[in-house]
Amino acid sequence: MKNTVLLLFCLISGLLHAQLSSVSPTNSEIDSEIIRAEELSKSNPAKSIELSNEIYRASKKTGYKKGLLESTSILMARYYDAGNHKKVIDLSTEAEKLALDVKDNVKLANIYRLRASSYTELGFNNESIREFRKALKISEKVLPEDRKNYLEALIYTGISSYLAHVNAPLDSIIHYQKKCLESAVHIGDSKNYRSKKYHLLALSYMNLGMTSVASSRINDAENYFEMALKICQNKNYGVPNNLEISVLNEYAWLYYDQKKYGLAVQYAEKAEQLEKVMSIPYLRRDIYEVNFKSYVELGEKEVSKKYMNLYTKLNDSLVNEEKKAINTPVRKMMDQQGKVHTEDIQKMLMTVFIFIILLVAGGLFFWKRNQRKLHESYEKVINNLKKAHDLPAQNLQLEIASEKSINITDETLKMILTKLEKFEKSQKFIKKDLSLTSLANDLNTNTRYLSEIIKQYKGNSYSNYINGLRINYITNKLYENHIYREYKISYLAEACGFSSREVFAVIFKKETGVSPSYFINNLKKDNLESTS
Repeated sequence: MKNTVLLLFCLISGLLHAQLSSVSPTNSEIDSEIIRAEELSKSNPAKSIELSNEIYRASKKTGYKKGLLESTSILMARYYDAGNHKKVIDLSTEAEKLALDVKDNVKLANIYRLRASSYTELGFNNESIREFRKALKISEKVLPEDRKNYLEALIYTGISSYLAHVNAPLDSIIHYQKKCLESAVHIGDSKNYRSKKYHLLALSYMNLGMTSVASSRINDAENYFEMALKICQNKNYGVPNNLEISVLNEYAWLYYDQKKYGLAVQYAEKAEQLEKVMSIPYLRRDIYEVNFKSYVELGEKEVSKKYMNLYTKLNDSLVNEEKKAINTPVRKMMDQQGKVHTEDIQKMLMTVFIFIILLVAGGLFFWKRNQRKLHESYEKVINNLKKAHDLPAQNLQLEIASEKSINITDETLKMILTKLEKFEKSQKFIKKDLSLTSLANDLNTNTRYLSEIIKQYKGNSYSNYINGLRINYITNKLYENHIYREYKISYLAEACGFSSREVFAVIFKKETGVSPSYFINNLKKDNLESTS
């Protein structure tokens, strides 16, 4: 009987507990848990991930967008720290949509940054730099300045890491590391940003130390590592322990490379003790490796064998995990890239097609407009020819200008103008070797008088005056005599006094507005239309 009562009591208690557990938490309760998850990030990342997943599920249940965004953002950061880049990329799609939906530029820039850094680790360099650019662009909109500086410092750190992955020049890497340091220095010491500021300062010094090692500036490297370690070990700054482990690990490798194996072991063992609390497998693998190699050099076979076994076992495990983590996003990204590539080709073809249509349409428009202008010029020449042909010959009425550019009597001026009129009718201008001097001699005057008179009374220089007469002569011939339309351009050029067809074509176009061939073809066309 007692057992039955006890069983009933347990069942009722279980049901009550389940009922209470099913009660949805309020938004304020979720907000409190978010703060706790962020605090756990520093001391217990695994617990932070566990709690963030619970927050995500609770927020999903209630439709609380802030809770969804905050929990997803924490998860992305923790998974990135743990080296699970596949998970970061998987989470980033939903996180991006949430951030865009609530217009949270801080979260959005951070999502792009973490996704970019994950792409970097997976070797997708084009995707990586694209996401970093997006992150920087969004960060420009962020206020206040402390938040903006913090965000930009993180992005610059990511870019410097990307540059290191693509084997960029060290100067480029150092440039962005120093930009990170500069942004971090400008963050205020307020309660909200104190820990973040010093975390970034320590991170910047550590990265600069690593770059100094790569460029063989060992003293600089030691100084940078020392500054980073001091910040990490100052409890007032609240820097996460995982960064201290990283700095100690870098110290160990620095001394190993310098063949100071005792110091290498000393720093590696400090890192190992801290890592046991944090449990960061990727760092642990590095620590095991430097310990194993250092103890080999120190001649301590048993200890080196121990660390070699630990390193081998952990490395095999992580390599398998890496393969699993990489294969899925790689396939997914390859599919996405294939889809994007196809879409890009389609867009490109459509753009080219539209461009060709616009080009053809534009070309057609300009061609028609040009044809219209050409025909207008042609009609103008024809009308002038008709007028000249229809009007009876008129006696020259000379009007002497009141102001003359040369000192010459009116009588002499009239005489020269009369001779010019006769010269124009004589068609002597078609002579190829006709020069200003020879014409002046023929008109019984000097070149200065003749040049000025042509300029003042004919409105042209001597050469333009002669060219005009020649073109007028040949257009008349073409208009009046059908046989001229059958001659080659070179013959027409020679017939009116030009030394080459090229010069003739240029002058003809200048005087009439159309080419000789266009003029001739239209004359033929007009003739056919008039006879049909």
